[in-house]
Amino acid sequence: MALAVALQASLRIRERRIPLELANGDALESVLTRDLLAVEAISDGDPITSILLLDADGRRLWHGAGPRLPRSYCDAIDGGEIGPCAGSCGTAAYLGRPIYVSDIATDPLWADYRDLALPHGLLSCWSTPIRDEQGTILGTFAIYHRTIGNPSADEVEAIAMITNHVAHAILRSRTAETHEQRASRQNRDRPFLKLVRDDNGLDACVGSVNLLLRAAKLHSLADQVENCAAKSESKSEAEALRKIARRCRKLISAIRTQVAT
Repeated sequence: MALAVALQASLRIRERRIPLELANGDALESVLTRDLLAVEAISDGDPITSILLLDADGRRLWHGAGPRLPRSYCDAIDGGEIGPCAGSCGTAAYLGRPIYVSDIATDPLWADYRDLALPHGLLSCWSTPIRDEQGTILGTFAIYHRTIGNPSADEVEAIAMITNHVAHAILRSRTAETHEQRASRQNRDRPFLKLVRDDNGLDACVGSVNLLLRAAKLHSLADQVENCAAKSESKSEAEALRKIARRCRKLISAIRTQVAT
């Protein structure tokens, strides 16, 4: 009970700080590292914590954070494929349930990984899937110990609190990244849209040109417009169409310059 109370207080502090850290541009690994260090600081038994993130294909786990795990060990398991016999984390992600391995040296789930863990004194590993609100697995949270054993009831409760907190941190980070990417894309598009708006009467084309720009079809658009101009019986209409075609070509040149820089 004392562990749960202390953990709740610590995680509440982290909850308040995470939005500011992300707003300041801190990487997800830095945010999760602070979470893990806060958890380890109030835990008994010198636990070594780790977070692995499941890739978009749902096949492999990649390093998320593990401030006290040996770097060589983190590198060795980075990108490991999940499966029914893939250590604690790979199996937990595959089966979608906690996997508590009390003795890495003898548990068959660690047959392919124990030679990586044991030289570092990692003797037990308890891993739990990290899920979002819809139940989708985002990754795994693991606790390693340099002793053999299973988690107590209090520790299982604490693990549930931690995984819930970590899930929120991961989702906040992804939301912040999405907003940043959207803003960056808008900033990239703005010079091109300005080129279009500079000509009178072309404002209505901005939305369509922008979509075509994203689909990399400006070459095709310019060709089609020029063909229409050649077939037009109206000189003013033909000139307006050629003007749009020239603007498309100018946009293509601007895009190439932007990419080159």
